[in-house]
Amino acid sequence: MVYTGAILIATIPSLLGIDPLRLTMFSMALTVVMLPLIIAPLIVLMNDKRLLKSHANGWISNFAVIVIILLSFVLAVLAIPVQIIGA
Repeated sequence: MVYTGAILIATIPSLLGIDPLRLTMFSMALTVVMLPLIIAPLIVLMNDKRLLKSHANGWISNFAVIVIILLSFVLAVLAIPVQIIGA
C-alpha cells in the first residue's frame, strides 16, 4: 500500500509538467549540499569508545572520513553555481 502511494505521489510532478531531468538535477544538487551535514556527525559517533568499544575508528578510518567530508564540502560548494547556471 505504501509503495503504491509513493508511486502515485511521484507521478504528481510529471502531471504538473515539471521537466524530469531538471527535477533530477535539483535533487542531486540538494543531496550533495546535505551530504557534509549528514557525514560530519558520524565521525563523532564512530570515535565513541563507550558506544563502539573495540570497533571504534582508528586513525586510518578517521583520515578517510575527513577526506570524504572535505570532498563532499567541495562538491556542495560547486553544486550551487552549477545548479544556478543550469549546466
